[in-house]
Amino acid sequence: MQVGRGVGAVALAFATACSSGEADGKGESGPQTASSRRLNTALSYLGTVDNAAGCNRPYTMSGFEPDAAASARHPLFLYFTGTNFLLDAATFREQAAPAVDAVTEAMARRGFVALWVEYDNGAIAWLSDHVNQLGCLFAPGGVESAVEVACGLPQVDCGLGIATWGHSQGALIAHLAHDYDERVRVAWLTGYGGDSRATLSKDRLRVVNGEADTTNGTVGVLNTIAGFGPSECPDDGRKQCLRTDGSGWIVVQRADCERTTADHCWFDKVTCTDSTTVLEPNWIDRASTKPFALEPNADWVRATALRP
Repeated sequence: MQVGRGVGAVALAFATACSSGEADGKGESGPQTASSRRLNTALSYLGTVDNAAGCNRPYTMSGFEPDAAASARHPLFLYFTGTNFLLDAATFREQAAPAVDAVTEAMARRGFVALWVEYDNGAIAWLSDHVNQLGCLFAPGGVESAVEVACGLPQVDCGLGIATWGHSQGALIAHLAHDYDERVRVAWLTGYGGDSRATLSKDRLRVVNGEADTTNGTVGVLNTIAGFGPSECPDDGRKQCLRTDGSGWIVVQRADCERTTADHCWFDKVTCTDSTTVLEPNWIDRASTKPFALEPNADWVRATALRP
């Protein structure tokens, strides 16, 4: 389930604050307590099939929005799940929904219209170059691309910023989104091995991988994705390496998980081969102080997306 493993990226020279303890929250905005509501608008766009040319299959978008005045406009948050290798669409939705709802609802509480974007995420697309797939998702000015449909909502102002979250293949999509639309200001990624084509600045990227995620959980891979050299973030058993602005990487430790095994699917499965969804309690608990916990990571995404 890894995507783009071991692919190089140019390291950028940002000041770092690397530690082996809990995330210190620097550069973050603090907890957000606004209420949210499920988005009732039916949304669809046209995407690819197996990364083939042409945007001709309808896909849906759903999620949450801030429970605010109807005249308010908000930045956009987009969630991309990982690869669906074998399941029918309905079963895949059912298994993905608990994690999707947790993340999009958390971002709606932080003032975003937060959408789960279903997309061409089968095995053939996973093995492809993703070019057509990404074009249909983020085509500038494409009236039926996912980003233009979402940005066209009356309560959305994409000029305020777009944030992305993705897992596995979805992490690649979330990371490369800025290549197509510069309004994408931050990417929050899990189960990811990197892609050298990405143009998003390293100070707007946070990777959270499980320690048991084969090569994706190694310090070398994480340093490459996040733009750190080995002297900045040596392989000395640390749980994280974050800059003062909060960008960088976090490794989910098995010892910090109550129910999951810190593998590729550390946040919503005991192991990736399981068919049952089990959200990691230390991820979704709003009081959790674990570095990988949902709430502080969502705070960082908000602060970074709203930063010019």
